[in-house]
Amino acid sequence: MSWLWGSKQKRKKTESKKNESKKPTLLPPQNVSLLDRIDQYYEEIELMNDSRLFGPEDPKKLSEFLPARVYGCKWKMIYSTFHHGISSSTLLRASRENGGPNLLIIKDFMGYVFGAFASHPWDNPEPKFYGNGECFLFSLHPDFGIYRWSNKNCYCQMIENNRIIMGGGSGVFGLWLDEDLLSGTTQPCETFDNPVLSSSDHFKVFGLELWSFHDGS
Repeated sequence: MSWLWGSKQKRKKTESKKNESKKPTLLPPQNVSLLDRIDQYYEEIELMNDSRLFGPEDPKKLSEFLPARVYGCKWKMIYSTFHHGISSSTLLRASRENGGPNLLIIKDFMGYVFGAFASHPWDNPEPKFYGNGECFLFSLHPDFGIYRWSNKNCYCQMIENNRIIMGGGSGVFGLWLDEDLLSGTTQPCETFDNPVLSSSDHFKVFGLELWSFHDGS
């Protein structure tokens, strides 16, 4: 019986060695962190058009706060008061035809640059708020600031008689743009906990651009 026991032990050792050989080889950890990969994306932002409102570093700054679904997308200007004339109908049509999220950037006559990221296209026939918590307001010049959804209400974005609205509560709007695209208002609102974005709560528009995001396919 001892020879039988010894034979079983040899088979166990052989099987153990075979199982060990089947274990996956562990690769050494890579020295590229998630933040490094994100930084690489920021450095590779591609604007498909020249902007008259963005500063050299503005797109990179804003990219850090955009939702992951637009990572790697090219930025395309789909409307500009400098190129397409002053028409809210043209702006809304461009947003509707391109679909998806978009970024609105405004410059007032005092040199303040600010705007909004909208999670959905400006294409809602009913005058009611829609959009989601990806929306935010921002200021670029003279000071940089991002004002994200506060979770206090759902007044993210709305179109009312061709007027563009972002944020609200207590009878005020975070950003309100008149249908003629020549003037607007900005006030602290509950949706984004933002300050006044322009030189004053009532502003005159010097220029405006609307950007969409394309994956290049």
